[in-house]
Amino acid sequence: MAEELDDIGRETAALMKQMLQLATLVALRTRERGQKEAEARVKVTEQRIKDAKELALREARESKAKDPRNVELTRMLDRPPLERGGISLERDRFSSEASTARSEAQAAAAATPTVRYDSPERRTALAAHLTKIGVAPELRAIRMLMEVGQAQPASEAVRSVPDDNERLAKRLREQELARQRGLERSR
Repeated sequence: MAEELDDIGRETAALMKQMLQLATLVALRTRERGQKEAEARVKVTEQRIKDAKELALREARESKAKDPRNVELTRMLDRPPLERGGISLERDRFSSEASTARSEAQAAAAATPTVRYDSPERRTALAAHLTKIGVAPELRAIRMLMEVGQAQPASEAVRSVPDDNERLAKRLREQELARQRGLERSR
């Protein structure tokens, strides 16, 4: 009987040892699977972060390219530098052609009007228009700051763009005539 109990104890111990080995194996496999899933989630998250950063950079580049100040800057950089009198360092045979081409480019750049008229009334009207069409207040504020940043004095606008003055005077005359007609109709 003691031997039978010893045999039962040994068999039980062997079964428990096998069960413990199976449980350990299952736990290790589960842990490996969990680690693989966690690593996959980390990779996906890192890829999403990378994509979001690339998208933000792309949007920043696009908005920077559309910014009128940057467009103006590139236009100014493309314009040839002002010719100054003095000693020329050009010694090649094409220097005369280069100087005439440079002077033609300067004349063309001087002929194009670049200054816009700006006033608080114009900016107020623009803000009212943006409000009317439903632009967000933050965007309106940014636009107004941009407008103020690009502002030029009225005297500069009048001095540099004479053809705009003629159009403005014609428009004012037309408006005055329209008001007079409106008054005559209301009488």
